[in-house]
Amino acid sequence: MKNMKTRIAAAAFAAITAVCGMQAISASAYVNHFVYTVISQDQAENAQYMGEVVRGWSRFGNINAGTTWTGSATCGPICKKNFGKGSYSGNNNGTVLTKSQGLSMHMAQSFFGTTVFMEHITGSNTVYKPGDQVRLGSTRNAAQKTIFITYVNGNTFDTYSINHSNNKIECCKYRKKANSYQFQRLNANGTVAEDNIYTDFLIRPIKEGDVNGDGVFTGADQTWLNNNIGDMSNYPKDANALMNPSTKATELFIRAAMGDKQTWTIPYSTYYTVGWDLNHKNGQQGVYNDTGRMTWDGSSNYYFVTVNDL
Repeated sequence: MKNMKTRIAAAAFAAITAVCGMQAISASAYVNHFVYTVISQDQAENAQYMGEVVRGWSRFGNINAGTTWTGSATCGPICKKNFGKGSYSGNNNGTVLTKSQGLSMHMAQSFFGTTVFMEHITGSNTVYKPGDQVRLGSTRNAAQKTIFITYVNGNTFDTYSINHSNNKIECCKYRKKANSYQFQRLNANGTVAEDNIYTDFLIRPIKEGDVNGDGVFTGADQTWLNNNIGDMSNYPKDANALMNPSTKATELFIRAAMGDKQTWTIPYSTYYTVGWDLNHKNGQQGVYNDTGRMTWDGSSNYYFVTVNDL
């Protein structure tokens, strides 16, 4: 992709200029064998874009309130937060999902253009985003309801789900309770119809460069990379040497860290990409990039990981 090539070239320049008299492996020798979604983070979080997608689902996919939905979705590669192996839901690559899980995953895969997702335990500080799949209920079995968020207005969300008793699609409004991991379901007039709804975990696509999986590009990513792959010697480095493949989803990590599938390695340029983006915004040194988006191409676009080869 054009923006990827631009970032790699800039990473090579940053490595050369930042390392006085020391030589790192050139990023130009690195070949990326993965592609990212055509949907950027900016586009995915744009309410107008989501609205257009929702209208398309309504018109062409018959996804409307009150419609019977008996479809399914096949789960793609999935991991826990911080690339932990496995999933909180117990689902894995190839699991067929039905009812509210199936509808939510179907909508998420269609919306983001990827089948790669990461599960995160919810808490009082969780910030919800359009496209999130949120599991409601006190246990993590298939009977619990999953909702798909289509619109975020502060702590109030428009959602789609399935009534498990009759397979009817529900369009509901929920509100996150202040300083809590619980939701309230609201009536059309905004009054509380159901209170103290426990949220268990949410499912999101993995954003490129976001190695700790919190959904944004921050100093935590830079610190992790600095501690784990920031040494300039012996590059490129083997992904399985950086993350234990028995406990970590190494294959998904290498994709998010712009790794090379054929050699299973991480390039030195990954570290510089994070360092540069956190201290520059659209090429302006000293302007802190607190948006959690990539800035190499000057557009603040930040994409999601897929598993396809170029």
